[in-house]
Amino acid sequence: MIRFLKAVLRLIVLLCLAGLLLFAYARYVEPHLLITEEVSIYSTHVTPEQKELNIVVFADTHFSDNYTIKDFERAVGKINDMEPDLVFFLGDLIDHYDRYEGSTEAISEKLSEIRASYGKFAVFGNHDYGGGAERHYKDIMTAGGFQVLVNQRSDLKDLGVTIVGIDDVIIGYGDPTAASQCRPESFNIVLAHEPDLVTEMTDYDIDLMLSGHTHGGQVRIPYLSDAYLPPYGQQYERGIYRFENERQTTLYVNSGLGTTYLPLRFRCPPELTGFSLTDDPDASSASESE
Repeated sequence: MIRFLKAVLRLIVLLCLAGLLLFAYARYVEPHLLITEEVSIYSTHVTPEQKELNIVVFADTHFSDNYTIKDFERAVGKINDMEPDLVFFLGDLIDHYDRYEGSTEAISEKLSEIRASYGKFAVFGNHDYGGGAERHYKDIMTAGGFQVLVNQRSDLKDLGVTIVGIDDVIIGYGDPTAASQCRPESFNIVLAHEPDLVTEMTDYDIDLMLSGHTHGGQVRIPYLSDAYLPPYGQQYERGIYRFENERQTTLYVNSGLGTTYLPLRFRCPPELTGFSLTDDPDASSASESE
């Protein structure tokens, strides 16, 4: 009996130690990792000029005590190392604007350091509304050199690319029908913070839709994580999805850079995504690096 109790006690101690180690990893290690996903997007609408484009996407910085300017400096350096032609930010800049004690001017300054030869574009996320953020988000992004699209489109005619930005639908003024601004003759990229909106837009001429919002699950525990996915982020959690609609739309859900609610990440490190375009179906792929 004494041996049995000792064995049980050892098991309890080992389980506690394992739990503490996993917590320490999720709290202090993984949130500070930064992976780069390299994704090749296939479409029959890609032109030879567009095959030369290098697109970089980031999302969900959630600036706070847990994601600081210093953390973002590393991301900015990696983005510039990727030598992008286009950069897209998919929303949720500051976690809680009314509680943020950092400098929004410093955020704009770091955003301005991002280089993109054909432009930088952004949309609102749900955290970019509320707590006074709605009145300031666009100014912060504009000062950083980003064009903020609110149910609007921007035509890059020399590239044959059209970009449509859908506003946040949870708190903001998002209108999925704004995707009707896609041009049949263009390669059409839709930016929408919430990925589940894609189900309302597959009848439009969307070649590539880019979203964030879910943080890829943030803390990925089997059979548990799905219960905590946010509204409009429950069907498409992370990575690449392809649709068998007329335009053969591809959706990519970026896992984001920061955290919200809990300063933890587990099996879902912060992510930057680089995209290239191809008209070769055999060349379509995704790979990861640190």
